[in-house]
Amino acid sequence: MRWMYRLPLTYGVVFAMLFVMLGVPPLQNVHAADEFDDLREKWKTTLTGGTGISASDPHIAARVVSITAVAQARWDSMDTSPTRTYLWSDITGSSSSNVTSNYDRLREMALAYAVKGSALENDSALLADLVDALDWMYANQYNATKTGGNWWDWQIGAPLRLNDIVVLLYDQLSASQIANYMNTVNHFSPTVQMDGANRVWKATVVGVRGIIVKDGTKIAAARNGMSNVFNYVTSSDGFYLDGSFIQHGSYSYAGGYGASLIRDMAAVIYLLENSTWEVTDSDRANIYKFIYDSYEPFVYKGLIMDMTRGRDISRKIYQDHVYGHRVIEAVIRLSQIAPLSDADRLRSMAKYWIQEDTYRNFFEYATLDMVTLGKAITGNSSITPRGELVMNKQFPRMDRTVHLRPDFGFGISMHSSTRTRNFESINSENTKGWHTADGMTYLYNQDLAQFSDDFWPTVNSYRLPGTTVQRDTTVSAGKNSDKNWVGGVSMQGLYGVTGMELHPFGKTLEAKKSWFMFDDEIVALGAGIVSSDLKAVETIVENRKLGSAGNNAFTVNGTAKPTTLGWTETMTNVDWAHLAGHVAGADIGYYFPEPAALTGLREARSGNWSQINNNAAFRDTTTVTRNYMTLFFDHGTDPTGAAYEYVILPNKSSSQVSSYASNPDIEVLANTSAVQSVKERNLGIVGAAFWTDSLTWVQDDGADYLSSNKKAAVMTKTSAGELEVSVSDPTQANTGTIELEIKRSAISAISTDPGVVVTQLAPTIKLTVDVQNAKGKTFTAKFALPEEVIVDNAAAEKIGSWTTSTHMNNYYGDDYYYRATGNGSIKLRFRPNLPAAGDYKVYYRIPDGDSKRATNAPFTVYYSGGSQTYAVNQQVSPGGSWVLLGTHAFAAGTSGYVELTNAGNNDYVIGDAIKFVAD
Repeated sequence: MRWMYRLPLTYGVVFAMLFVMLGVPPLQNVHAADEFDDLREKWKTTLTGGTGISASDPHIAARVVSITAVAQARWDSMDTSPTRTYLWSDITGSSSSNVTSNYDRLREMALAYAVKGSALENDSALLADLVDALDWMYANQYNATKTGGNWWDWQIGAPLRLNDIVVLLYDQLSASQIANYMNTVNHFSPTVQMDGANRVWKATVVGVRGIIVKDGTKIAAARNGMSNVFNYVTSSDGFYLDGSFIQHGSYSYAGGYGASLIRDMAAVIYLLENSTWEVTDSDRANIYKFIYDSYEPFVYKGLIMDMTRGRDISRKIYQDHVYGHRVIEAVIRLSQIAPLSDADRLRSMAKYWIQEDTYRNFFEYATLDMVTLGKAITGNSSITPRGELVMNKQFPRMDRTVHLRPDFGFGISMHSSTRTRNFESINSENTKGWHTADGMTYLYNQDLAQFSDDFWPTVNSYRLPGTTVQRDTTVSAGKNSDKNWVGGVSMQGLYGVTGMELHPFGKTLEAKKSWFMFDDEIVALGAGIVSSDLKAVETIVENRKLGSAGNNAFTVNGTAKPTTLGWTETMTNVDWAHLAGHVAGADIGYYFPEPAALTGLREARSGNWSQINNNAAFRDTTTVTRNYMTLFFDHGTDPTGAAYEYVILPNKSSSQVSSYASNPDIEVLANTSAVQSVKERNLGIVGAAFWTDSLTWVQDDGADYLSSNKKAAVMTKTSAGELEVSVSDPTQANTGTIELEIKRSAISAISTDPGVVVTQLAPTIKLTVDVQNAKGKTFTAKFALPEEVIVDNAAAEKIGSWTTSTHMNNYYGDDYYYRATGNGSIKLRFRPNLPAAGDYKVYYRIPDGDSKRATNAPFTVYYSGGSQTYAVNQQVSPGGSWVLLGTHAFAAGTSGYVELTNAGNNDYVIGDAIKFVAD
């Protein structure tokens, strides 16, 4: 027997061995079952899955085998010699982190002892060594006389694990042993204190200990202590009304500390449900809002976005799917106790995430209890999987943006002067997080391993996608910028504009960066890029992890580039590019509105996790290699006003990207240090980032369209006789108002948010928005517009033969007509059905032109009481604008029309579309 040669032994172990030799069960704590025991057994079930787990379920069986194997390995490697000075040779010394690590391993062993069906279940020799090790820990490493190191280990890390061990072994421990261990826990964590995740952990420590020692006052203190976390905060750590979650005062941490917080909070609420100490705080209902607002937007097919995980991105064992599964566990646990409507929503959410995570199987790693609960959800045909979210959401307090579509997710990570710092690097962790909040962008698709599978130790940390950086330079951790224009605006919860005034701490580099998020495209603009540190400056369009062979096809302007690792090339006049994914649904297209000079690089990169996290608890020196494709703008050394423009087109094929580049949906209206603006033609949206506190106009179709007198993010959307306006103050520093003007007239204001005052409807729309203390909130107003009727060429009446074409870009609708010039006998009549009599502005949509087009294409407007002919220069390029022909009176109905004939000069006349707008 293993225990026969392991001396010296504690009295507890001696008694345990004696009972084994006599063939009777070990001495157990004698007690009458009460509510404390019920709660302890309930907690034990959450740890072990209980006695009802199904051994026939393959995932249950595999998890039991895994739990057993881990425990056996820990047991085999544990030092049990009489003179031992440590339990494991790789965890020597009594540092605080070693205390936590030792209890981690003892918990793994205790779990195997307690789990039904484990080969180590009720193993007396294992029990003897476990109890002996616990007494050794009490004598040497964790008692009321110990101090030093990290407070977290003493007050949270060690006691959380020790509590679980005592619950798992409760009936096998003596009263004095339980008292010793629990008195130590109480010494270090007697009360519930602190904020955020730390507070929930403290509540868990105090509450579970209270259950173990049967102290109702402590359980009540734990319950009451959690109430603080149910409340929304306005500063420091916790949940904010805008969905942000902050930990350590200045860092986005919903997917790090927050993932643990929500899982453990859910566990404690569930534990106390229907007991004397049930959580009855009315603000408990906020926990469901936390899920919907602070977690759900960041969980993508089972993973949780790294831009919410702080320094945890540098921990090999805790990559994005691991923490995503923590959130899934919280959602499942809450579904057990939530009101019906929330429970249904939570189960639908969990089912979708579990089914969609094809990278890391939830059931292969979840606790036994969660395997059982999760399978009850996924196997229930009455629960409909939620499907992917479609949304655009700004998180002003933590300087993050999320844009979600059915086949991709997109995130932007930033930092500012007053809200968030650049990156956290403490305890030797996240040592290369330099540019992770400098406008880094995250594109998620079916390549669910993109930011897992050793991304962080192998990616070039100087060149993170979306960032503008000084080449090969680092920045200090824990720093704010001196710029507060960071944030954006969302429209209808579907579209958005986000901007960042970049100025990294200690650098002269500055830039205005903005992202315009529409339906199937994201437009990225940069302007005013300056630097004077004698460093080259780059903007990183992409730095994508490739497949294991590194040969993903990369096409530029239709030409395939070499697939060999080590290829690099500086390319000019790039209109579009396409990178093939190594799994279906992972292709990415790139369109450049202005032909660009770009550098491409395909390379294999090697590294190890210890290079980004040298903390003893997470250190891993194993070398790993991954392949990458990098694409970047080289702005040169010390640029004095550089700029860039590119469009990300997720999940488009090479031919689709080529087609998009020939006829793009978007038009860049402005890209300067004063304003950046983009128009999405098909959606009727104009987005703008106004960077100054002086009156600035955005032009559309060659004329002023939108202005702001203050720094602002603005979007307008025109559709079906309505104009919607969304505006925010991304600086969160404006103590007054933002004044907007839109060169459109409105019939009336349909709706306005509180704080929005409409000062004029005609001849232009003017509104004032009170943004004092708005904290980056989006304000919305909606207006009824005069009637607008568009007659496309496909609906026009043809007299003679016209040819359909898509050769010239920037046409309206699906195509346009053209005809060789002649004597005017060939005609095209655009006849609207006008809803009411009155004056109408008449516009012609002009596609791109060239020298073959007429400079005097004759458009004749037939209106009530007469007609007027206008000569239109169709050689204008770029096109895409609406050219005002004139304003005329029309009767209701179809009596009026516009006629184009082929009586023009040069080779061709073009007929595209005519628009009638009530004046």
